[in-house]
Amino acid sequence: MTQMKSKIYLSLILGFFLLLLSLSYSLININNNTKTIENFRVYYLKLSSKITDLNYKIKQNQADMLQSILLKEKTPENYLTFVSLLDEISNLAKKDNKLDAEFSGKIDIIKKRLVAYKSVQKSILEARKSLDKEDLKDALIGYSLVTASFLMDANELTAQMKEILQGRITDLKDLNIVTQETVVASFFVAVLLVLFSIIKLNRLQNDLKNELVRAVEAESKEKSMQLQLLKYNENLESEITKKTNELYQKVYTHFLSGLPNRNKLLEDFSIYSFSQIALLNIDKFQKFNDVFGEEMGNHALIQTAEFLKEFIKMDKAHIYHIAGDEFVVLVQDSAHMDNDRFVYEINDFLKIYRKEVFIIDEKKHSFLMSAGIAFGGGKKMLAYADMSLKEAKSKNEAISIFSEVKDLESTHKQDIECKNKLLHAFKHNEVLSYFQPISPIQDDSLDTKYESLVRIKSADEVLPPQSFLNVAKQNKIYYKITNAVFENTLKVISKYHVPCSVNVSILDIKNPRTLSRIYQLLDEFHYNYLLTVELLETEDFENYDIVYDFCRKIRTYGIKIALDDFGAGYSNFSHILNLPIDYIKIDASLVSNIDRDTQSQIMVETIVGLAHKLNVKTIAEFVSSEEILAVVKKLKVDYAQGYFVGKPEPIEKYIPYE
Repeated sequence: MTQMKSKIYLSLILGFFLLLLSLSYSLININNNTKTIENFRVYYLKLSSKITDLNYKIKQNQADMLQSILLKEKTPENYLTFVSLLDEISNLAKKDNKLDAEFSGKIDIIKKRLVAYKSVQKSILEARKSLDKEDLKDALIGYSLVTASFLMDANELTAQMKEILQGRITDLKDLNIVTQETVVASFFVAVLLVLFSIIKLNRLQNDLKNELVRAVEAESKEKSMQLQLLKYNENLESEITKKTNELYQKVYTHFLSGLPNRNKLLEDFSIYSFSQIALLNIDKFQKFNDVFGEEMGNHALIQTAEFLKEFIKMDKAHIYHIAGDEFVVLVQDSAHMDNDRFVYEINDFLKIYRKEVFIIDEKKHSFLMSAGIAFGGGKKMLAYADMSLKEAKSKNEAISIFSEVKDLESTHKQDIECKNKLLHAFKHNEVLSYFQPISPIQDDSLDTKYESLVRIKSADEVLPPQSFLNVAKQNKIYYKITNAVFENTLKVISKYHVPCSVNVSILDIKNPRTLSRIYQLLDEFHYNYLLTVELLETEDFENYDIVYDFCRKIRTYGIKIALDDFGAGYSNFSHILNLPIDYIKIDASLVSNIDRDTQSQIMVETIVGLAHKLNVKTIAEFVSSEEILAVVKKLKVDYAQGYFVGKPEPIEKYIPYE
């Protein structure tokens, strides 16, 4: 804007300067022309006067000559006068180059004529003295001719002077015209520049006004925005506070009970010093959840949490809800709570809880609870309590107390020995596959399938998976077991041409190294249509995308997919709808006592009906007796698997190689 304004002012100054220059130029030219005209006037008046004097003198001399002849008077002597006039005319003419060029020749001629004129005049005087009429007549004729020529030359001088004067005047007129045109053009250009500058300046002023208006509006809007931002900021601070509280609730409290969760427990270990811990677990709660549904199970957990808050009144006690059916009671160092008192309080609570009747969906339910107790140990207290809880469960006791550190050392020693056995098995190809038959029970024309189950050979014994799988996961060598089992299974299919299934866990799906090896094996395998992949640990399917991508990729090989442990949790029902499933394996918790439990029969019947509507085959696991087999067959289950059908054995026990 400032640059534009400077240009406009520069144009205005240039326009005024050009206008002033044109006017000055015009005045100077007019003044010069006036002086020139005045000089010409004076000059030509003088010259004209001298030429006129010359003509007059010639005519006077002619008259005097005639008078002297007629009256016989003295002859006039005007020669020197003529010469003087001619010199004056010549000198005046020299002041003008053009006149000098024109007059010089003519004056020379006139001077020569003066000589002739003088000679004729002398002849007349001699003829008059001799009284010779003929001579006088001839002299007079010559004198007339010379005088006429002399007058003619003088007139020519006058004519030339007038012609040159007219030329000078014409030149001045032309010069004036050029001056006028220059002045008009300069004036026109100056006026255009001034008008252009005025228009631009006016436009600039309008733009400035508009800019000022926009600036005022922008300032007003900015103030409005600032007020709005202040308001938003207040709302945002309020919302941040709200969200922070919500986030705190999500991060540090259990979503069902509102009690502090595992995150809060771990954080409190770094804040407080705890002396006693009790890890509480509701016995067989998973079965209650499977039978009555997750919603009723949630109500049971909420009521249990309220019961805990109501009856745990120990000094400096903290209550946590760390998992679905697991709660923790922690006591800070307190002079009023020794270890025996703590055990007594927990035991008393378990008795009260056992007798409590919970009303859930207008039905009465009672639960049992087990506890693992530990004293001291810092952050390891929870691990110690968990070991004690497992011991209580295994011994079917209400309470187990961890008090000897050597028990933990023994566990670590066993884990190290197990890891060494695994590494030895990997090195010497002693990871084995045992196969358990999955027999058709509705259609005898269908082939018996075999599930590949991992074992490892150690010295003279074969170890079951429960003795080494957790150690493999903890030491991040679980993928080697999956690779070995896959290779074993594909070899059996290639050799015996029998349909087999192999287990894949969420750990395998999340491990790019494992998937790469699986896909490499399948790319080189020619009997993919005989292979089924069983998805394990379906409760841990947090990211459906990677699971779905894996299933889709597996399907491109022509491989079937089975969903293991179906019915063990509510989420399994969503899996069957979201994943491309060919088989579902009904969980052992529903099959193991199905011959005695009506609720389990209802659940299995519902699962089978849903599966058949979705064109999915069903497999009953844990078929351990003839009675169970009869019930699942009656409920239209397609396949049966369990110890009654066949135990896990080397494949040669079922299909001898010929």
